[in-house]
Amino acid sequence: MLRQRWIQGLLAAILCVAPAEAQTTQAQTAPAQTIDPVEAKLQEALRERDAIIRNLLERVSELEWRVNGGFTSRPDDRPVLSPAGVRAAVTAVNPAVNTVVNSTYDTTERQATEALDQALIVHGGLLLPNGTLEIDNTASYFSAASDHITVNGFALLPVLVVGDIASQRTRQDYLLPTLTTRLGLPKRFQMDFMIPYGYELIRSVDANNNQTTSSSFGMGDVSAGVSKQLTSEHGHWPDMLGSVRFKSTTGKDSFNLSSNEVALGTGFNAVQGSLTVAKSSDPVVFFGGVNYTANLSASHMVSANDPTNPDAKTLGRFNPGDAVGFQLGSILALNPEVSMTLGWDQRFTRATLLNGTPIPSSYLVEGTLRLGTSYMYAPGRMVDLTFGVGLTPDTPSLQFSVGFPLRHTLWGPRPHKLPVH
Repeated sequence: MLRQRWIQGLLAAILCVAPAEAQTTQAQTAPAQTIDPVEAKLQEALRERDAIIRNLLERVSELEWRVNGGFTSRPDDRPVLSPAGVRAAVTAVNPAVNTVVNSTYDTTERQATEALDQALIVHGGLLLPNGTLEIDNTASYFSAASDHITVNGFALLPVLVVGDIASQRTRQDYLLPTLTTRLGLPKRFQMDFMIPYGYELIRSVDANNNQTTSSSFGMGDVSAGVSKQLTSEHGHWPDMLGSVRFKSTTGKDSFNLSSNEVALGTGFNAVQGSLTVAKSSDPVVFFGGVNYTANLSASHMVSANDPTNPDAKTLGRFNPGDAVGFQLGSILALNPEVSMTLGWDQRFTRATLLNGTPIPSSYLVEGTLRLGTSYMYAPGRMVDLTFGVGLTPDTPSLQFSVGFPLRHTLWGPRPHKLPVH
C-alpha cells in the first residue's frame, strides 16, 4: 500500500513538471516562430539606410578634404559611428547637407584638378593657398650645338675665297637640378626662392678633328621673387597676377674662370617684372604673359688686346642688354589628376655694350615651343614633365625637365571631423 502511494506521487510530480517544461520550451521558441515579415523587412531597410547614411558622411568628409586642397593628412582617422550615432549626426546636419554640397561642388571640381593648378603655378598664372608650402625639385637637361667658320683671306668672287678657312663645331650639354621653394602668404601673396645647382660640359671640334673639352660643376645664380594676385576671374575678366624677381651673381661667371671651366652664372644682377593673365573655359585654361628683365651693369677685368703683352688685363664696363619677352599657351585638364600644357616662349635681348661700344653678335632672339604634362600620383605629390624645342639659333635645340613638387600645409583650415556620439 505504501509502495502504491509512492508510485502515484511520483507520477503526479512528473505530470506537473512536464507541462511546465513544455510551456518553457514554447515560450523560448515562440519569438522565432512568430516574427512579423513586415517588421523583418523594416529592420533590413533600416540597416540599408544606415549604410547609405554612413557612406554619405564619408563622401562629405572626402569632399571637405578636397575643398581644403588635399594638402593635409587624409581623413582616414575619423571615428566609426554606431548606427544610432550616424542617425543623430545626420539629424543634426541634415538641414545643411544640401546647401554644403551645392555650394562647394563647382569649387571642388576646379580645386580637385591639382595637376592643372600645378601647371598654372609653374607658369605664374596661379598662387598657392595661404599657408601652403611647396618644394619643387626639378632636373633639367639642355643640349645646344653651333658651327663657326673663320676666314683668314679675301674673296675674289662670291663663290671663290682666297686664304685659310677654319671651321669649328661646338656642343654644349647642361644638366641643371634646381630646388624651388614656394610659400603661399596672406592677402593673396606668394614668395619663392630658386637655387640652381648643376653640371655643364662644352666640347669643341675643329677641322682637324682636335677636340677640346671644358666643364664645370657648382651653384648657379640664386634668385628670389614675390607674386601678387591682382584680380580674380569673374565673368569675362581673367585672373591677373604680377610678380617681381631678383637674380643674384652667386654662380661662377665667365670673367672668373680657369682654362678648363665654363660659366654657371651670368656675372650680372638682374631685376625682372612680369604680368600674367589666365582665363578658364572648362576643361581648358588659357594663359599669357609679358615680362621685362633689366640686366644691371657691372665692371669686369677683360683682355687689353695688347699684341706685345697677351696676358694684359684692363677694367671694362659692361652694360648687358635688357630683355623683353612673352609667353602664350593653354592647359587642358584631362581628369582631376592629369593635365597637358602647350605653350610658346619668346624673348628678345638687346646687344651688350662694353665701354659704350656694342659687342658683335650679342643681340639674341630666343623662341621655344613647349609641351608638358602633370600627374598627381598621391595627395600633395606630383610629377611634372616638360619637353621643349628651340626654334631659333640662340636657343638650345633640346630641352627636357622632370620635377617632383611636394606640398604641405603649414597653417590654414584642416579637414572637418564629426563628433563622436
